[in-house]
Amino acid sequence: MTEQLLEPISTKRRRGPPLTIILFGFLPLAVMLLVALFGSAFLSVDPNRQNLSAAYAAPSVDYLLGADNLGRSIAARVVAGTRVSLGIAVAGVIASLVTGLALGFLAAFHSGWVRQIIIRISDVIIACPSLLFVILVSGLLGGGIGPILFGLWMSQWPGFARLTAAITARELAADHVEASRLLGFGQGYIFRRHVLPAITPYLTSLGALTVGANVLTISSVGFLGLGLRPPDAEWGAMIAVTMTFFRTHPHMVLAPAGAILICTLSATLAGEYLSSRHQGLEETA
Repeated sequence: MTEQLLEPISTKRRRGPPLTIILFGFLPLAVMLLVALFGSAFLSVDPNRQNLSAAYAAPSVDYLLGADNLGRSIAARVVAGTRVSLGIAVAGVIASLVTGLALGFLAAFHSGWVRQIIIRISDVIIACPSLLFVILVSGLLGGGIGPILFGLWMSQWPGFARLTAAITARELAADHVEASRLLGFGQGYIFRRHVLPAITPYLTSLGALTVGANVLTISSVGFLGLGLRPPDAEWGAMIAVTMTFFRTHPHMVLAPAGAILICTLSATLAGEYLSSRHQGLEETA
C-alpha cells in the first residue's frame, strides 16, 4: 500500500501511434530487425559466391535484386549487410547506454568532484563529431567491426550519461522520492521504483534515434573503405564498389542505398515519435 502511494500519479490515457508512424517507422524497423535475425535462413545464398556469367544481371526470379559486377546476389548481400549494419548499430547503442546509465547515475548520486570529472570528460568527447571520431578510430586501428564499435561507444556514451544525470537529479529532488527517503527506503529502492521508470522513456527515444545515426555512420565509414574488409557485405562498401556502374546498372547502387534509407528513416521516425509522445504526456500531466 505504501509503495502505491509513493508512485507518481498519471491519469492520462495513452494513445497508440499514428498510422503513418506505424507504416513508415515501427513496421519497417521491425522488418529490418527480422531480416537481420532470420534473413539468411530464408535466403540461403552465399553473399560472397561469385558467378561471372550472371554479372550485372537485372532483378529476376533467380536474382531478386539482381547481381553485381562479380555475379554475386545483391539480395543476399543486402541481407548480410543488414545483419552487419544493424548489429553494429544496436550493439553500439547498448554499450553506450549501459556505460552512460552507470556513469550518469554515479554523477547524479555523488555530486562534487565525481560529477565534475564525468561531465568534463563527456564535454571533451561531445566536442568531436561522432562520424569524425569513428573515422579516426577506424583509420588508426585498421578498420573492421571492433574499431567501428569502439568508436561508436566512445563517441556516444556521453550523451546517455548527461541525459541520465540530468533526469536522475530532477527525480531525486521530487516530492515522492523525498517521501521514500523519509520512510527509510534506500537508494536501491529509489533507483528501481522512481528513477529508472522516469528515465526509461528518454533512453528509449534517444536509443532509437542513435540507431539511425549509427547506421549512417557505419555506412559512411564503409563507403570510405574503413569498414569491413572485402568480400564481407556492408551497405556503404557495396555502394562504393558499384558506384561506377550506376549509370548503366543502377540497381546495384539503389538496393543498398534503399536499405540505408529505410533503416535510418524508420529508426528516426520511431525515436522522434517516442520523444514527442513522452513530452506530450509530461505537458498534459
